[in-house]
Amino acid sequence: MLSPLGASLSGLRASLEKIDASANHVANLGTDGFKKDQVLLSEGVAGGVVVEIAKSTEPGPFYQSPRGELVEASNVDLAEEATQQILAKYAFSANLATIKTTDEMQKSVIDLLA
Repeated sequence: MLSPLGASLSGLRASLEKIDASANHVANLGTDGFKKDQVLLSEGVAGGVVVEIAKSTEPGPFYQSPRGELVEASNVDLAEEATQQILAKYAFSANLATIKTTDEMQKSVIDLLA
């Protein structure tokens, strides 16, 4: 079993991975043919969060270029990215609060033993 501090640190890392991927998606929103990453979170064997990143196979919308060619646009949805960033922010804040509480509890135990 993972300690509360270790679990929270893995949660922080997972939140940072989600924010990083989302920032990359927003930066490439206007790039034709860009495929977003899927950030998959799962529980590790000993606890904590395991992050897996895979390219999305979902096609982007098609449009006709000024030269008459059919072009695939990026498959990034800005509303979805905004939602994912908000969720990652709250997950980051929750894990940070857990680290702070763990630190305060350890200080209290040390004060009791001293």
